[in-house]
Amino acid sequence: MPTSYTGREKRRLVWLGLKAGKQSLAGPRDVDTIDDRVKREADRIERRAEERGAREVTALQRRLTEKQQAAATAKAAMRTSSGTERAAARREMNDHEQAARRIERELRRYK
Repeated sequence: MPTSYTGREKRRLVWLGLKAGKQSLAGPRDVDTIDDRVKREADRIERRAEERGAREVTALQRRLTEKQQAAATAKAAMRTSSGTERAAARREMNDHEQAARRIERELRRYK
């Protein structure tokens, strides 16, 4: 599942990890000595990051579809025009395709 952590969440998870490690070392090896509050807080942060990541992926996919549709429309305009209109349509198509590639690269971050 894609995740998107804020800087504060990352720092808090590191702090919780250190706290859990300290608690783990304080007790016997065969007993779970980590406080339930630490586990719940870490789970809550991870859940929020997963929800945020899923929303971001959905938004990026929607923008990608829009840019691909705009590129197709510009390509059709380019093929049916001539002269300066054709050149303008080609530039517009290239701009939309470049934006779509940027969005695709951003989507790869979440996989």
